[in-house]
Amino acid sequence: MLCHAPRAVSSTCFLSCLMGLVVLERLPRALLVQLLVSRLTMPTAGNKKKAPTPQISSLTSESYTQLDFLPDKLREKLLPFQKDGIIFALRRDGRCMVADEMGLGKTIQAIAVAYFYKEEWPLLIVVPSSLRYPWTEELEKWIPELEPQEINIIMNKTDIGRISTSRVTVLGYGLLTTDAETLIGALNSQNFRVVIVDESHYMKSRTAARSQILLPLVQKAKRAILLTGTPALGRPEELFMQIEALFPQKFGTWIEYAKRYCNAHVRYFGKRRQWDCRGASNLGELHQLLSDIMIRRLKSEVLSQLPPKVRQRIPFDLPPAAVKELNASFEEWQKLMRAPNSGAVETVMGLITRMFKQTAIAK
Repeated sequence: MLCHAPRAVSSTCFLSCLMGLVVLERLPRALLVQLLVSRLTMPTAGNKKKAPTPQISSLTSESYTQLDFLPDKLREKLLPFQKDGIIFALRRDGRCMVADEMGLGKTIQAIAVAYFYKEEWPLLIVVPSSLRYPWTEELEKWIPELEPQEINIIMNKTDIGRISTSRVTVLGYGLLTTDAETLIGALNSQNFRVVIVDESHYMKSRTAARSQILLPLVQKAKRAILLTGTPALGRPEELFMQIEALFPQKFGTWIEYAKRYCNAHVRYFGKRRQWDCRGASNLGELHQLLSDIMIRRLKSEVLSQLPPKVRQRIPFDLPPAAVKELNASFEEWQKLMRAPNSGAVETVMGLITRMFKQTAIAK
């Protein structure tokens, strides 16, 4: 921190400045430079204002001309705050975290950013296993030039045949395990230059196998977009791996980060000494630094831009037993519809209730 004082400096002021310098000296150099820059650009005490609220649709129409590269259908569908999110990512060379609240269209923003860098593909998309097909549908919907055979959905740990020839590979988190050596080797060999990680909070554990496998893939990619609707801003421990994937050592080593932002301290479990990093400290400073790599909008902030309701069809696989049971119910329904007078009201209502329950279990 820089201290400017009149000619006479009190001992209290001198002591506080000295303590501030001691704290700063312990910070990583890159983080120290970033903090000093943010300090120098802060308003003076006489003109101090409240922290600014997130700017929604603050970009001019001139800025939106940067999005002319997008397919017409995709560009016309984007809401103003989604355009802001895309430009935020492009201004950071395609490496950032989009942490909008759930339901605000993180998928379409990520697809738009990835499309900007399509000449650098192959593209890897890592998603929860249940979202592999919805993501594929969204890609085909918004990027019409992308042929279905150019998208490869990895089905199991040995399904590596098309990785080297596909423009887009869609991978579920469930396959990222320590016994998937063949798959991991193929992914590392492919040299994905653009990576999208959906629900990136799945990487929150530093010791989990999927985090350890994903980390080098994201770090090696030239462009990386992390998507999460729950960034755990109050739990800095869960943010570290995501930050490290995007910008290695940006906030220092894990130990430096934990001491600075996780309120790391020693606890004893019986006679066993262990570091506890589950806390939080210097959150204001952390959020200030995160604002350069992460954009987050809440529904309450963009409500005026949202349509009244959005419906989405999400296909997914069913176990064979559930398919058999549902098919039997649908056949029974079709028979009743062909001869509506043959069934009592109780029979129809009972069948509807049963089908409702079956579909609910399947979902």
